[in-house]
Amino acid sequence: SEGYTTAQQATFRADATNVVNNLLSVPPYQLYRRFFNAFAIFVPSNQSGSDHPSQNYFRDTYFSSTYESYGISDLVTIPPNDRDANYSHGQGRVDALLQALMPQYDIAILVVNDLLFGGSGGQVVVTSKSTASSQIAAHESGHTFAGLGDEYSDPYPAFTGPEEPNTTRETRRDFIKWKAWISSNAPIPTPATSQYASLVGLFEGAHYQPTNWYRPKLDCMMRTVGMPFCEVCSEALVKSIYQHVRPVERYTPNATNLVITNNQVMTFELSAMQPNDHSLSIRWLTNGVAVGGITGPSLVLSPATLGNGIHQVRVEVRDNTALVRNDPEGLLGQAVDWVAEVRIVETWVRLEAPIRLPDGRFRISVTGQAPNGFTLQGATVFSTWTALTTNVLSNGVFNFVDPATNYPWRFYRAVVQP
Repeated sequence: SEGYTTAQQATFRADATNVVNNLLSVPPYQLYRRFFNAFAIFVPSNQSGSDHPSQNYFRDTYFSSTYESYGISDLVTIPPNDRDANYSHGQGRVDALLQALMPQYDIAILVVNDLLFGGSGGQVVVTSKSTASSQIAAHESGHTFAGLGDEYSDPYPAFTGPEEPNTTRETRRDFIKWKAWISSNAPIPTPATSQYASLVGLFEGAHYQPTNWYRPKLDCMMRTVGMPFCEVCSEALVKSIYQHVRPVERYTPNATNLVITNNQVMTFELSAMQPNDHSLSIRWLTNGVAVGGITGPSLVLSPATLGNGIHQVRVEVRDNTALVRNDPEGLLGQAVDWVAEVRIVETWVRLEAPIRLPDGRFRISVTGQAPNGFTLQGATVFSTWTALTTNVLSNGVFNFVDPATNYPWRFYRAVVQP
């Protein structure tokens, strides 16, 4: 909050909510609204409003905001600026608050309690509470969040800087950074006429230069506040979202190195962020081979189908949105890998022929492999079995002496433990 007094805290909360809701209603933010969380930080000022130097109107506010920065009437900034070079009077206070209260922030927005249209971009998005605040915040967030440049062609000699994602001096079609968006029927450079208004091309005038600098579209939010973001700027914003938010929120098993010693089925599962207008694609692979027919968030595997040894289970999640055509860094995708070592010991037991002992009892030997042990059972009829002992094999053998001597017939069986 900037220029809100203590008594105006509720007003700030309402204004901040409107700014956020309006910003997230602007495409492409609108499609990724659920990727964002917003938090309000209220800081009271001694007086409400902001400075308007040409009107000799000055207010005592916490961040020392002012209109008319650098001779531009609607450019609202905080120090250091052309009126106050002291970092600690403006941006320093923003940085200190964010470090103390929200160190993991991605976008900071300063809402100025003034109805006059105005704002700026940079380390922090500055916007007034004008009815056009959503458009101001959207335009300025293009600078702050995606590094987009102004596409103005009005000369501003004091402005220097490198090319941005939406500005260039390159005129060779095959070397233009947004060539994937350029229409085949768009001449390069592209005439600034209504005939080409809907096409992505190479329009002269950008970066505060009327000539020799170019923009992707005849008009765009980064040139005219109130216009939609063009295809190139929208792509840059979506990629910036994915630089901060990974599509996979969580997955199970949490451990990615597994040792499996039994045949119990295993479930691999994930939860992914979802845009508002489409679903992310999901592909499961085992040992580099895609699992056919499984495109949902979970995969059920039987270790026995893998066999003993080391195996890889992989899930690939990707946003195939049409808003992005150029993603060499793979920002819109994420993979989770599990390494599963299957160590299933084949389980079997066998009863050896009984041996009669001199005292009339029988000794029965159980041999085989039963890592979890076995139960030896006895019965005089097959329908009723009694557990005689539950034990484990020692070096593959267990000897059992049945103390009973008065059964004319007795049946035995060994049952392995699961």
